[in-house]
Amino acid sequence: MTRRRLLLIALALSLLLHLALLGSDLLPAISAPPADEPRLEKIDVKMQAMRLDETPPPRDPAAAGVSLQPAETAKPKPKPRPARKREASKPAEQAKTDASAPAAKTASAPQASSEPAAKASRQAAAEQASSAPVAESAPRENSADKAGLIHPDAPLRQLPAAAKIRYQGYWNSAMLGFGDLDWQRSQGRYQLDITVSPFIGPKLRYLALGTIGKSGLRPDSMQSFRGGDLKEAARFDYDAGLLRYGSGEDKQLPLKPGAQDAFSLAFQLALKGGDLGHAAIQITTAKKVYEYPMAPNGAFDYDTGAGKMRVIVFRAQGDGDFTEFWLAPDFANLPVRIIRADKDKRIELKAIRVDVNGKRQWELPPQPTIRNKNAH
Repeated sequence: MTRRRLLLIALALSLLLHLALLGSDLLPAISAPPADEPRLEKIDVKMQAMRLDETPPPRDPAAAGVSLQPAETAKPKPKPRPARKREASKPAEQAKTDASAPAAKTASAPQASSEPAAKASRQAAAEQASSAPVAESAPRENSADKAGLIHPDAPLRQLPAAAKIRYQGYWNSAMLGFGDLDWQRSQGRYQLDITVSPFIGPKLRYLALGTIGKSGLRPDSMQSFRGGDLKEAARFDYDAGLLRYGSGEDKQLPLKPGAQDAFSLAFQLALKGGDLGHAAIQITTAKKVYEYPMAPNGAFDYDTGAGKMRVIVFRAQGDGDFTEFWLAPDFANLPVRIIRADKDKRIELKAIRVDVNGKRQWELPPQPTIRNKNAH
């Protein structure tokens, strides 16, 4: 059998395998591609700098029970036994009045008094059931104002100690899989772990570590992985005043004040409320190093597919490529959309779920897709 015939057979088998997968449930449903470039508007909402409180202020123990349950269940209705005790403790005049009542009325009194108690008990049980927490995996109802803009249940004014964002991932406008952002900070240190899991091909991972304080994020390192293998790394050598980067950290440049890696930069913007000044910032992707200012380009009502989020768009552009962060002021300035593009490719992450400090803040409800399934 000739080599050409073997190649044709292999191609035919590959085509049949892909057609079989597309017709089965082994591949997730494919959502519509991202919309075209938006026309940014004048910024009409001010981003606020986030607080860095390590722990929430202590609660008043006397008020703790009240704040954790509804007022109706905090003060339960009196039970029949306490009611009889109160009946026995009535003043003598009231007791005489009750004794002079007709016998039929007296006989029906216990039954009448038990009905309100039973009704109150049923009402309390229904209210308690309705206030039970919804499972974290179930889609939550998103709060929206009259303009259709989505808001969290309560204002988020502190940079999260923990945040997880689930994204749909796109490569040149075609959905390639899903992405996950995992942010953790504690005791003056932070870790940012971003993974992109395509339907076909190796997983991509970016891991950034550093310290955090009132002056902002101070990166220590960033690593880029492909299929579990380390591809490039950047190390911020503050003692030597050098930024080491590339495959095996084989390249170096003088380290400049305020330097950031490409992903920690989003949280630096979130912490500072987008105000990083007008000077150029040294930014590394672990493979390359750029220097350009990071300033807001405009505002936009980002259509999530189920309501809109007001976002501020930041773009850093230079040397033929750009990085763009869409930060949501109502959601602790978190990046709900991230774009990395150059002359060859465009990688885009669009949020479909946002968790802050272990609580679900927003989730995209099931959306119609090509196979009429929810893609997440």
